[in-house]
Amino acid sequence: MRNFFYAVVSVSLIGFGFFSALNSHAQEVASDKLQVTIYPYQITEIKPSGDKVITDGVSSSVNPIKVIPDLKVAYYPEDRISFFPDPKLGFGSTIKIERAPVISVKDGKRSKQYRSWVGTVEELFGEKGIEIGTDDKVSVSLSAQIFDGSTISITRVAITNVVETKLIDFAIQEKEDPNLDYGKKRVDAGVKGEKKLTYRVTREDGDEVSRVLLTTEITKQPKTQINYTGTKVTVLSSVRGTATIGPKQCSIVSANYRAGTLVRITNSANGARVFGTVDCTWGTATAPPGIVLDLSMSVLSSLKWNGLGAGPSVLVEEIKQ
Repeated sequence: MRNFFYAVVSVSLIGFGFFSALNSHAQEVASDKLQVTIYPYQITEIKPSGDKVITDGVSSSVNPIKVIPDLKVAYYPEDRISFFPDPKLGFGSTIKIERAPVISVKDGKRSKQYRSWVGTVEELFGEKGIEIGTDDKVSVSLSAQIFDGSTISITRVAITNVVETKLIDFAIQEKEDPNLDYGKKRVDAGVKGEKKLTYRVTREDGDEVSRVLLTTEITKQPKTQINYTGTKVTVLSSVRGTATIGPKQCSIVSANYRAGTLVRITNSANGARVFGTVDCTWGTATAPPGIVLDLSMSVLSSLKWNGLGAGPSVLVEEIKQ
């Protein structure tokens, strides 16, 4: 350092004599030109680990804060700076930068590096204005010592009550209506109810991590839906005759009623009775004498036909729909 200072002084004195000799000539030749004086500097960076980085260079400034970036060296407000001799003397100077320890803080989903000389986590939070909520979590104790390279994680916890409204499905009930024509349908529509569910929701760094149901309140009772089926039988006409086994593709083939007609078929031998809809007719053909229906085996089974003869004797009644 002393050698560097002596060298600076020697260079300055020689330069002074040189510039004095040329002073009058310079004023005549370049009186309208701005002259810039530059000074030699040496910057020593001392890292928290003790490692040193030395940078030599020149600058026209005598302000250490301006000299540092002139020599392409980074500067942070938390760094400690000292120098000798004072740059304002105009000889140049050596500048020492003690780098502040760097602490990494992950705050929720954001990460940031802080530079500080404080010794504990709590002091760092106080210095940097980092507030910790009652429910927040810190990865280390607030009294923990911090050093260069320390890492601290803060989990931001938010606990809130959330109210949700949900629909309640209505029940469905089937009933018969003796005042409604047979087979007809009538619906007394149901109405969904409503209920309010209150949850305690915990979020960490914005993400939901738990949900606990606290209360359930029914604010609207559901109304049951009733599906009515008519059972009133109004006979419009009837025929008697024999039912024989019909083609597989049809259930009820009628010689007297058109397709779509609702009929009630009664086995005259045992009283077994079924309702059904005519799905086929004889068309332009003429049914054999005494034959009023051709029935599928499933319909004949429902009539409990004993299998004797061509088929059961039946009463066929046209029912009002």
